[in-house]
Amino acid sequence: MQMQKILIVDDEPAIRELYEAGFKQIGYEVETAVNGEDALSKTLQFKPDLLLLDIMMPEIHGLHVLDIIKATPEAKDMKVVVFTALSDDEAQKKAEEYGADGYIVKSQKSMAEVINYVQGILNKS
Repeated sequence: MQMQKILIVDDEPAIRELYEAGFKQIGYEVETAVNGEDALSKTLQFKPDLLLLDIMMPEIHGLHVLDIIKATPEAKDMKVVVFTALSDDEAQKKAEEYGADGYIVKSQKSMAEVINYVQGILNKS
């Protein structure tokens, strides 16, 4: 069976490194991106099964990245979980409108919970 691939998009190095190590440890192939522009190019090159996408980033806002990915024929079926510090309903509603498969508020979940959540979404597909 082919290893599932996850692209972690976050402008915060500590978060990228922490989650990259966590997902690699349990057998995922992981790439990281530092901003929205980086995320878009790596999405097309790496072709991840799932994108763990921060919203508040420099260059291109995460929701804009989500919108572009869902409008791109070769990426539109990719699973996207928004992974953000924003806990307001408005951001969550927007993410769902743009086609996000899940929404996680960073401060409300432990790393184990985030990994379980992501695995649940990947196992559905």
